[in-house]
Amino acid sequence: MATLRSIDALLNVSARLLDKAAGEMRDAKLPPVHENVEHIGRALSEVFAIQHKIYELEPGLKPQYLNEESESPEADALLTQFLGEAIGMERSGNIEEAIEKLKEFLLLESSLHHQEIARGEIDRLNQE
Repeated sequence: MATLRSIDALLNVSARLLDKAAGEMRDAKLPPVHENVEHIGRALSEVFAIQHKIYELEPGLKPQYLNEESESPEADALLTQFLGEAIGMERSGNIEEAIEKLKEFLLLESSLHHQEIARGEIDRLNQE
C-alpha cells in the first residue's frame, strides 16, 4: 500500500540517483554538459518540492537537518549572491570572469564551509 513514507523513501532514492547521474554526465562530458546538468537540477528541484509537501502533511518524516537553523545565514546569503552572479557569467561564456567573481567571494568570507563550496565551483569551472 502506498504511503507518504514509501513515497518519500522512493523520492530519496530518486534524488540520489539523479545526483549521481549529473556527476557522471559532468565527468563523461556528455554535451551539452551545462544544459544536461541543469535539466537534472530542475528535476531534483521538483522532487524536493514534492517532498516538502509530504513533510507538511507528515512532519515526522522531515529530516532533522531541515529543521536546523543555519549557523551562518549571512555567509549563506553572500554565497548565494556570488554563485548567482558567477552562474550568469558562466552562461554568457565568461568562465574566467565567473572564476574571478568566486575568488572575490573567497577574500570576503571566512567560513571554511562556504569557502569550500566556492572552491569546488572554481575547480568545476576550470575544467569547463
